[in-house]
Amino acid sequence: MSRANSEGRSDYAVMAQELSAGTLGPVGFSHRAHLGVAYEMITRHEVFEAMAIYARGLRALTEAAGVPEKYNATVTLAFLSLTAERAAAKDYESTLQFLTENDDLLSSNVMAHYFSPALMRSDLARRVPLLPRRD
Repeated sequence: MSRANSEGRSDYAVMAQELSAGTLGPVGFSHRAHLGVAYEMITRHEVFEAMAIYARGLRALTEAAGVPEKYNATVTLAFLSLTAERAAAKDYESTLQFLTENDDLLSSNVMAHYFSPALMRSDLARRVPLLPRRD
């Protein structure tokens, strides 16, 4: 399997349009693609508008895929907030440059710095975006 296939699709601008329109399918929508689409939306819309569009699209995608329980409002908004913060701190020439220079956001445990595993798995975290807690 090629690197592009193992990491999912990489046409992030197209995927952002598809997510906004509700036509994005789950095949190839890897974590890297989630982040690339988030960057595309954050750089093309006002931050709260981008968050609303992305969250609505992602929730619809998980429902259409038959896995609505995979949507997590806390994770979604936390990643979007980190993406917006990083995008505002530096001018990136492309989504690829953003992903390359922020590869820590691709780590499976990046949210562990902000949330306990139990909190992340909670029904409440799936339904509403929670703030980080120091437990």
